[in-house]
Amino acid sequence: MNNNNNNNNTNFWISYADLMAGLLFVFILLIGAIIVKYTLLESKSKLLKKEFIEEKLTLKKNKNKLDEKIKELDEKTKKFSDTIDLLNKTKNKLNISRLDKEALEEKLLTQNQSISFKNKEIEKHILLETDYKLKLEHQNFNTIILKQNINKIKNTLKTEIKKIDELEKNILNKENIILLFKDKEEQSTQTIKSLKNKIIVTKLKIENLTGIKIKVIKLLKKSLGKDMKIDPIDGSIKLSANILFDEGKSDLKENSKQALKKAVYSYFNTILENENINKHIDKIIIEGHTNSKGSFLYNLDLSQKRAYSVMEFLFSMNFEKKSKLKKLLLASGRSFLDPVLDKNGQENINKSRRIEIKFNLKNQESIKEIATILNNSI
Repeated sequence: MNNNNNNNNTNFWISYADLMAGLLFVFILLIGAIIVKYTLLESKSKLLKKEFIEEKLTLKKNKNKLDEKIKELDEKTKKFSDTIDLLNKTKNKLNISRLDKEALEEKLLTQNQSISFKNKEIEKHILLETDYKLKLEHQNFNTIILKQNINKIKNTLKTEIKKIDELEKNILNKENIILLFKDKEEQSTQTIKSLKNKIIVTKLKIENLTGIKIKVIKLLKKSLGKDMKIDPIDGSIKLSANILFDEGKSDLKENSKQALKKAVYSYFNTILENENINKHIDKIIIEGHTNSKGSFLYNLDLSQKRAYSVMEFLFSMNFEKKSKLKKLLLASGRSFLDPVLDKNGQENINKSRRIEIKFNLKNQESIKEIATILNNSI
């Protein structure tokens, strides 16, 4: 038993150690994954931030250059406007010839083309500046989203850390519960061992008490000798109802009384006089039995009356300790509940009609009930 307990304890601690190692490994993996994920996201965030700053500086430089070019174009446009004004004034003042006019028109056309080209460059610069502003806004938008993602990751990490703390608390609680159950299990084991020992001792005492009946039967046999047949199991004597009663009657036959007196006097006198027997006797029962002819209630009444007739006859006999007999004697009718069977298991009509005189030991029923409980519990 101790080896089994030791093995069970060893297996328990091995299982417990495996469980704790598995939980610790899962915990380490979870923390490692969170740290790696956080590190990667932080590195990515730094790179994106650095790229954003560099791109912002580049765009700022481009913007400055564009501003300078636009300023130069504005100055040239102003000069060009002044030139056009001057030309217009000159055109109004001078009356030029047709050839000079054509030359002047060609010059004006060239200047108009130049102005158109410069206007296109201005539009191009405006488009570049607009594109820069759009890129800058897009970059700002990406930065906001990145910050939101970083905040989400931080919140997730906080939540996971809280879960890990709760998991650690649960593990500690479960460890305490396991230790508590282990203590209770050890206490229960000790209590069960103690109860089993008590039950075994009690069973031995009951077996000793049940041996008293065998002792009483042996004393009866020794006192009565071979003149009377006593049942070796329960110590009872059996009398045929065919000899004692007419069929269907409950009054004793006159010619049977002497035979009944001879059969039972020594039996009862021995029980009453022998202190070694008498001190163990609780009740002496006269049982009337019938065969199965007739109804149950009819036979119950008949068997009770026959038992009572035998009891009445016993009280008419000259026992020295008749007062003690009154306290011990009972009459009971059993109808046909306990028939005598032949070898084929069929009711023996004649032998079933009988009177049985038996005794109960003190506390016999309690001893039987306790013995049954003990046999079932061990």
